Amino acid sequence: MPMPPEYEWKDARYGAHKGAVLWQKGADTLIECACCGFRHIVPLPSETVQKAFYEESFYQSEKAKYLAEAEEDFAWKAVECGLRIDIAVELSGIKAGRVLDIGSGPGDFLKVAQSRGWDAVGIEPSPVAARYAASRGLNVINGFFNADTAKDLGRFDFIHLSEVLEHIAEPESLLKLARSLLKKNGVLCVSVPNDFNPLQGVSVKKLEKEKWWIVPDHHLNYFDFDSLTGLIEKNSLRVKKELTNFPMELFLLMGQDYAGNPALGRQMHGWRKTMDTNIAEVSPELLRTFYEKLAEARMGRLAIVFAVLGDE
Repeated sequence: MPMPPEYEWKDARYGAHKGAVLWQKGADTLIECACCGFRHIVPLPSETVQKAFYEESFYQSEKAKYLAEAEEDFAWKAVECGLRIDIAVELSGIKAGRVLDIGSGPGDFLKVAQSRGWDAVGIEPSPVAARYAASRGLNVINGFFNADTAKDLGRFDFIHLSEVLEHIAEPESLLKLARSLLKKNGVLCVSVPNDFNPLQGVSVKKLEKEKWWIVPDHHLNYFDFDSLTGLIEKNSLRVKKELTNFPMELFLLMGQDYAGNPALGRQMHGWRKTMDTNIAEVSPELLRTFYEKLAEARMGRLAIVFAVLGDE
C-alpha cells in the first residue's frame, strides 16, 4: 500500500502535528513536521509509557550489554568528552565551573569533567545506570529532568545533553528548561544522531537498503544539523560551533553491512575507536579539525551543536 503524501495527528497533550510522510510501518508514521521544524514519529507515546520504558526496561533489557561495553569504551569516550569540554571552555572563558549532564547514563562525561576540575552533576532516569555512575564516585540524581527536579539544581556554566532529545516526546520543552538553568554566557552542548544525512541517502540508494536508522521504539525524533540548530536558536541561544564523530555509514559503503548485525557493528565501532584514539594521541587538534570539517559538510553519525546564552 502506498504511503499517503501527508499525515496529520492531533493530541490533547501534544497538540497538532502535520507534515509529509517519510516512512510508515504498522502504527508508526514518520513525518517532516511543519509544526515542529524537525522529523518525528506519530503518534507520540504517553508520558507514562516513556517513564516506564526508561526506568524499567532500557538498561535492563533493551541495553543489557551497555554498561559492560561502556567500560570497554571509556578510554575512547574520554577523548570525545574531553573535546566537548575543550570547546565549552573556549566559548565560555571558564576553565572549570558547574556542569550538568542531562541523561548522564553510566557517567562517562561526568567522570571526565570531574577529572578536569568541574563541579559535575548528572541526572539519569534509569536506576541501573544511576547506581553504576554513583559507584564511580559521581554525583548523580536518579530521576527525569523536569520542572520538579530542575528547581533544586541551581545554575550552570555548562549543560551537556547527549543523545537525549531523540528519545523524548517534547524536546523543545526540555531545551527551554535546560536554558533556564544556564548562567549568562553559559554553554549548551546538544548531541543527537545526524539522521537522513547525505551518506545515509547514498547507502539507501546504492545498497537498496531500508532506512535502518528509523527505530520508533527508541527514537521518536530524527534531527540533522539544520533542524537541531533551528530548534536551539528558536529558544534564544546562539549556535557557535558544530562538531560530529565518525560517519559509520562509510562502513556500509565499504561492504561491511553492520545494520542488523550487532556483532559486526561492534567490530566496526572498534575500528573507529582505534582511529580516533590513534589520532588523538598524536594530534588532538587534527582530530578536532577532521570532525569540524565533516560537520560543515553535514556528514558524521552525530550532530553536535554548541550554543551560548547571551544577554536576555
